[in-house]
Amino acid sequence: MSNRHLARTLALQTLFQWDFNNQKENIDDVLKYNFEEFAIDFDDDGFSKELVMGVVKNIAAINKLIVKFAPEWPLDQITNSDRNCLRIGIYELKYDQTIPPKVAINEAIELAKTYGGESSGKFINGVLGSIFKEMELKGEKQDMDELIKKETSVGGVVYHKDGDEYKIALIFSAHDKWALPKGHKDNDEEDKDTVAREVSEETGLMNLTVKNYLSETEVKIKRPKETTVLKTIKFYLVESKDDKIVVPQIAELKDVKWFSPKEAYTKTDYDNVREALDKAYEILNIKI
Repeated sequence: MSNRHLARTLALQTLFQWDFNNQKENIDDVLKYNFEEFAIDFDDDGFSKELVMGVVKNIAAINKLIVKFAPEWPLDQITNSDRNCLRIGIYELKYDQTIPPKVAINEAIELAKTYGGESSGKFINGVLGSIFKEMELKGEKQDMDELIKKETSVGGVVYHKDGDEYKIALIFSAHDKWALPKGHKDNDEEDKDTVAREVSEETGLMNLTVKNYLSETEVKIKRPKETTVLKTIKFYLVESKDDKIVVPQIAELKDVKWFSPKEAYTKTDYDNVREALDKAYEILNIKI
């Protein structure tokens, strides 16, 4: 399950419970409980909370849209699950300019299929599809590219095999976190060219072979008085034929080291890094 999908699932669980209890519970407490109960080590950069609070803040307008575009279904007769899948989908479709319309609709449909009834996906698709058609006619959300800045960073799970032993390279960033080497992708670059360049720059390793695609995630970066940045982070599997690491003279980097696969997994606090490591270990048949 991707980070964003899990974050939306936690948001749905939170809104479901809040709605079930007549919207009288403290929504922050409900969200906190769900994180502790179902995803204690999950860090979604505040996406679940932003989604939940966005729905709550705009719930009157969102409910009006549900009533308008599902007139045959009184709001209180729509199942709790479907009602809140719609609320999440409408919030992302109408109010979050960083989410592409197709993503907002498809994610709400997938939530409904998983947690709703047999016809929930079709119902959600029909309502959100109608809302989006009206938005297109009104010219809404067509200027998304002007409201956000898109960036891509590409990096890799870099490994060296010595006999039967594997080593994994991690960098120690200025944020005092162990992570995978990665960097900004230029517009005219291929992913694999970016991986090779960034890994070499951040580790000193030169004899590299970029292999399998592993994973990707999106993070939304908001800075005061600046355009929102929607960053896509991709990871590939990278084999290094040599193991001589050189710590670069880069302000953002404090150290680079080899670790055993188990050490690498426990050193990092980032879920997207662990997701990439999981996939890499599966490909390399590494057991930890």
